[in-house]
Amino acid sequence: MCVQALQGAALADRSPGALPETRTSVLGAFLNAVAAWIVRSGQRKALRELTQERRLLADIGLTREQALREAAKRFWRR
Repeated sequence: MCVQALQGAALADRSPGALPETRTSVLGAFLNAVAAWIVRSGQRKALRELTQERRLLADIGLTREQALREAAKRFWRR
């Protein structure tokens, strides 16, 4: 999901200059955070699925325990 597309959709029905600069920057920061959460959630799900294959984990340089620890983190945690 493209952050610019989300921002464009959120602001599409507004005339230029309708929102103060601080509001648009807050909206942009919020949309960036949500986009990062979505990506991070997908990556952790994929990593969880990867824990079944030790050979693939070895390819990326992780142990099964490391992969499970990272996959168990909540999406808002880095």
